[in-house]
Amino acid sequence: MKDLNSAIAKSIEIIDEALQLFNPVSMQVGFSGGTDSLVVTHLVMSRYEAEVFHINTGIGVEKTRAYVRKTCKENDWFLNEIRAKEDCGKDYEEMVLDHGFPGPAQHPIMYRNLKERGIRELCRRKQNNRGDKIMLLTGIREDESFIRSGYKNDVVKTVGRELWVNAIYHFTKSLKQEYIDHYELEVNPVSKLLGISGECLCGAFAGKSELDLVRIIEPETADYIEDLQAKVWDSGHHWLWHEKPHATLINEKRGQIPLIKREAALLCVGCTKSNSMEEVE
Repeated sequence: MKDLNSAIAKSIEIIDEALQLFNPVSMQVGFSGGTDSLVVTHLVMSRYEAEVFHINTGIGVEKTRAYVRKTCKENDWFLNEIRAKEDCGKDYEEMVLDHGFPGPAQHPIMYRNLKERGIRELCRRKQNNRGDKIMLLTGIREDESFIRSGYKNDVVKTVGRELWVNAIYHFTKSLKQEYIDHYELEVNPVSKLLGISGECLCGAFAGKSELDLVRIIEPETADYIEDLQAKVWDSGHHWLWHEKPHATLINEKRGQIPLIKREAALLCVGCTKSNSMEEVE
């Protein structure tokens, strides 16, 4: 417990220093439904005047969204749920029908449209004046593979009006579990089974067996992805949800889809951390 108390104190120190340096007008903690985000959300919401945000990509496990809503309601946490399609005008189904499933190389396109636009919409809603900073707290924890995925070990990072704070970056896996056990936090059953929150199933880094796991937890979502695979195939994009286009096809598409400078997708570290930069080429 001593180590856990020290870790919590360090998190508070990180947050307080960022508050003092940047004076954000709003604190928003990201709750994807995974265990990392559960810990940072509980830690922040128990100690600060903050709100929770969840980016609804429109392609994910609905049970996870229900878990996020239920957890926030039970704890009286204000939830900002930003939807990629309804709030930002980006429909995953339309995207893959037009261009096929992404594969690792096109993950930045998915991130920009399904999550980054949501973050910008959230900040727009919370910003009072031009130049106001919005603090966005994440559950990113230290891992060497983050470096390979583009993450540069920044505990605090500013991107325009966005102030990203990785408040539990120093937490080990065992400390995270100790926090969950100590505070008796209810863990998302989807996370228990899949090892990930399942809040985004864009398929960019999906493995062949992942759809089978999704079927166990939520058959209707697996059915939807399979039906979408058939539609995408009929539209002329002959690869499946978990597959990636051939390199020649990607090169052909470079003139059709604007590629984004590869930077860390801060809300997708859980998906990208196990994929080396070479794999994303």
